[in-house]
Amino acid sequence: MTPLPRRTFLHGIGATLGLPWLEAMASSTAAAPAAGLPVCTAWVFAPNGVAREFWTPEGEGRDFTFNKTTAALEKVREDVLVVSNLAHHYARANGDGPGDHARCAATYLTAAQAKKTGGADIYLGQSIDQAVARHIGHETRMPSLELGLEPNQKNGRCDSGYSCAYVSNVSWRSATQPSGKEISPRRAFERLFNGGADSPAAAERLARRQSVLDFVSSDAQRLRGRLGQTDRRKIDEYFQSVREVEKRIEKTVTMPPLDVPDHGVPAEDPEGLGERMRLMYEVIALAFQTDATRVATYMLANAGTNRPYEALGIRSGHHQITHDRGEVAANQMQQIDEYLLREFSLFVERLASIREGEGRLLDRCAVVYGSGIGDGRRHNHDRLPCVVAGQAGGAITTGRHLKLPGETPAANLFVSMAQAARAPIASFGDSTGALQGLKA
Repeated sequence: MTPLPRRTFLHGIGATLGLPWLEAMASSTAAAPAAGLPVCTAWVFAPNGVAREFWTPEGEGRDFTFNKTTAALEKVREDVLVVSNLAHHYARANGDGPGDHARCAATYLTAAQAKKTGGADIYLGQSIDQAVARHIGHETRMPSLELGLEPNQKNGRCDSGYSCAYVSNVSWRSATQPSGKEISPRRAFERLFNGGADSPAAAERLARRQSVLDFVSSDAQRLRGRLGQTDRRKIDEYFQSVREVEKRIEKTVTMPPLDVPDHGVPAEDPEGLGERMRLMYEVIALAFQTDATRVATYMLANAGTNRPYEALGIRSGHHQITHDRGEVAANQMQQIDEYLLREFSLFVERLASIREGEGRLLDRCAVVYGSGIGDGRRHNHDRLPCVVAGQAGGAITTGRHLKLPGETPAANLFVSMAQAARAPIASFGDSTGALQGLKA
């Protein structure tokens, strides 16, 4: 029987459904899944830094103990690498005065100094995700995927004279063009399977409460006839997960949009934030599983967000808390840090649950969770919080705490991730080479 190409799709009127890795694709792949399939890279941005005293693990190498916040990763300990002492030199003022939050997001993936302006003459640099997508994006349906939970802001000043474009973007196509981001889980889902939420087919399907699976059912039946028992079971599990995401998205459509005022409590369902956060993670998982894209970015909030976390019993805004040096504020910061990291841990578990032959989807991923600010109260840009999940097809040894020399450029990690993803990038931003110690 002729093997299925890796890029096999199910088609219907106005819908295209990518497929997960199947055994029927094995002979069309150069090697076993973890080693032969392409590496997926993603960067998750957390705002406002962390409460440092609760973050850094004790010990290093495999002999380490999680701190109070990083203990949220305990269930995925063997699948993560905690990296300490990365720095972003160009997130510092370097003569430009205040504006650490804007520079935190701007530099996070560009490793470049943002031009301080509130006008249209923004200038920064291409981000690493777009640099990688430039080399490998032509191999997938979408070169890259940019997601977030708070609105894009293009105009005006948001932080001490810096343009709002810097605050609300970590992905930059060029020095003058931010990528923007999708903040609606439904629209992100439709982009994966229909090319956009505004297509007539998507609108019709939503109005009729139909699933994308209904549109490709005939093609799916024909495919099943070519598959063995294991692959048929895998397809059924995949369809079930797609339908589950659709059902969850249908519920969020009726929720009010996330509103993050400068002060006070937003008018939203307290559970709305957590569900949207998890749905966006699920969209990334589906995108990687189906090879829709191999590059993604995800902003959990805009830089300097003042979102309160009512579900945690915290009514003060996040940014406001970081300017309070008291013990109560420190504990509130820790709770927020732990909450966001726990959600990331669930995402890591999700990637690990997706089987690909003898391996897992997570085995060929490198997903970074971090921030461009170290301690949220000091607004420093060294000792950055950073967790890398996944083995990147063998390029990363997880289950460790990697303690680097102080002031190691975060861009060194970017270079290593790009090379693992088969993007020939030897230097980036202020990098001094590939990051040493990723492979034990």
